[in-house]
Amino acid sequence: MRDIALANQLADLAAEDRLAEANLLMGRFHRGNADGETVMARIADMASRVEGTTHLALRRVISIAEGIGGNVDDYYSFDNHFLDTVLATRRGIPISLSALWIAVGRRAGLEMDGVGMPGHFLVYAGGQLVDPFHYGEAIGFDEAASLVAAALGGEPRADRSWFEPVGSHYIVRRMLLNLEALYRQRGATRQLEWVAACLENLPDV
Repeated sequence: MRDIALANQLADLAAEDRLAEANLLMGRFHRGNADGETVMARIADMASRVEGTTHLALRRVISIAEGIGGNVDDYYSFDNHFLDTVLATRRGIPISLSALWIAVGRRAGLEMDGVGMPGHFLVYAGGQLVDPFHYGEAIGFDEAASLVAAALGGEPRADRSWFEPVGSHYIVRRMLLNLEALYRQRGATRQLEWVAACLENLPDV
């Protein structure tokens, strides 16, 4: 019953565009504890230090002052998926880092959107395409095509449709699918059942 209640709560948070809280709930299911109050306070603190409405203002706080970026040494660690551990280690994967950027940026008054490229998640921050995994670098079409090749193999490639903004339901679903892949590798039956219940509660996107 508790698992179903958490799955329902996750769907509600996604519908309310509360990405940080949705991610923290996933962490709470995964480990049984996640200090949500501390995480949300830290997100609010970072947002209060953002001076300006461009991606550079956000980058100065998250990537430079806080030193938060991609975990290239242990990419497949579960810790990279959840905001409490991402903030503790200052390392994550593209989608968790993007969720952090969106959460901080929106609280600071920036226009923020997720960009669900295959193999690598990005954000629009103040209208600029940015890669949180690579410490908030501003990138263009060619760089994005290279990121797809690095993630999936083959030649650099990109489709213009990949750069359309995606909503919270899409982002939460993609987070769940990432976790599903790791749980499946480890034969984690209960966790897979919870992910399936969460996915069923989300609208198709």
